[in-house]
Amino acid sequence: MILLVSIVLVSIPGAVLAVAGPPLPETPPAAAAPVDVDDAGTRWFVCTIGGRPCGRMLESTSTSASGVRTVETDLLLRFLRQGVETESRVTSRMRTDADGALVFMEIVQHLGERPLVARWRFRENAVEETRSQGGRSETTTHPRPVSPWFAPDAAMARVMADPGDGPTTLRVVDPANGIVPVAVTYRRLGVSTVEVEGRRIEGVRWEIRQPDAPVVVEVVDAAGATLSSRTLLGAGLGELEIVRSTRGQAMAGARAGVDLLDAGQVRPAFEGDVLRPDRARTLTLRITPRGGSLPAFVDAGAQRVRREGDTLLVTVTPGETSACPETLDGHLAATPIADHEDPAVRRFADRASRGAASTGETAERLRRAVHRHVDRKGLATAFASASETVRDRRGDCTEHAVLLAAALRSKGIGSRVVNGLVWIPAGGGRDGAYLWHMWTQAVIDGRWTDLDATLPPDGPGFHAGHLAINTGDLSPASFNATGTGMLGVFGAIDITILDGATRP
Repeated sequence: MILLVSIVLVSIPGAVLAVAGPPLPETPPAAAAPVDVDDAGTRWFVCTIGGRPCGRMLESTSTSASGVRTVETDLLLRFLRQGVETESRVTSRMRTDADGALVFMEIVQHLGERPLVARWRFRENAVEETRSQGGRSETTTHPRPVSPWFAPDAAMARVMADPGDGPTTLRVVDPANGIVPVAVTYRRLGVSTVEVEGRRIEGVRWEIRQPDAPVVVEVVDAAGATLSSRTLLGAGLGELEIVRSTRGQAMAGARAGVDLLDAGQVRPAFEGDVLRPDRARTLTLRITPRGGSLPAFVDAGAQRVRREGDTLLVTVTPGETSACPETLDGHLAATPIADHEDPAVRRFADRASRGAASTGETAERLRRAVHRHVDRKGLATAFASASETVRDRRGDCTEHAVLLAAALRSKGIGSRVVNGLVWIPAGGGRDGAYLWHMWTQAVIDGRWTDLDATLPPDGPGFHAGHLAINTGDLSPASFNATGTGMLGVFGAIDITILDGATRP
């Protein structure tokens, strides 16, 4: 079920990120079109992370009298963030004809108040893509992907029919990744038994790998249907396990038993005389892995990274910038999340930047305007689009970062988001921790410059208490890479603050 891997990565990252403002404390699935069903199957799954409940999944398969096959998946994940429950729900649908060719697919992402819907209709030589949210819709036409490629179920059927034990790589198309085929490698690991509804069912265990995604070990039955799936999300979270269950077990498991911020926070050690990282003029940190390999950290914007043996030395200097590519098409484009062509986003950006005399002034005015505009700050929203945030005026760091990125693009300024950590104080002095965060980088005078819209308008727009893990252009393709990078750091690093110059 390679589709499951992509859907999980869509669901989790938005629920992970924290808002930088406050200190640390001391919908139903999309309805399928009616079909004349002569064979139907419904499978329920319970979801856990590190052995704790986090959601449920429903998968249904139906075949019409004419041989049209429809597979629907409804994944609901619930998490806590500092005790606040957040919910991510992603539903998908794929339809193949009697010959097994993909004719339609859809994904509905319930990450904010208004679902984000994407549908693709496969024609002989083209694919019609329609994206909609909140009553707004846009249709574009793309060339049909060059063959050979497979729908997820067809890919699994093909590798199961191959008697060889070596790995097999196929190009797979699924709704979470869009119409760009992804190279997926399957390797048969042997036979395994899974207990389902009190019965022991024998299946085949597969290792499934795709770029920019965690490795999945999945057990499927003789028909290729999933019995269980296990994915390591990071040392702090543990293993995401999705296991076939009864409906009652699945519904009982659809509760928030995991606090993502507790799992991801890092309380640093101090070797220097710095009291508050967010008040330093410059800051140097040592990043040490708790086990295994050292995660990658991006060298960009105000951050410089140098490897020293088995550790990283990271220096953060607010005001420092980094070079950006000459071609910025991907950082100026409208995406389903950074939908800057929406009229409300454009009006917001125009009003906020009116009278600005330079690109830098425009960017800073937009940063301040986003902070003021999002006046219902909280952790309950998972990941809303810019157009939704500009209308609802609610959200956490992801909504601030995405709206600022979209507003910048609306004014012709290249932008991207940064996934990382930020120092959150808890009282005075060294009390506090690094928590998961997202902010924005803008192209100003040809350089990437950091801007954090969660910071108050009357102060600096960035401080040294930020630690960047990776960057993304907010395209659908970037979510897997950035999400996997974030999850890989969960519980995997220690931070030591070495020294820094304190702001006067």
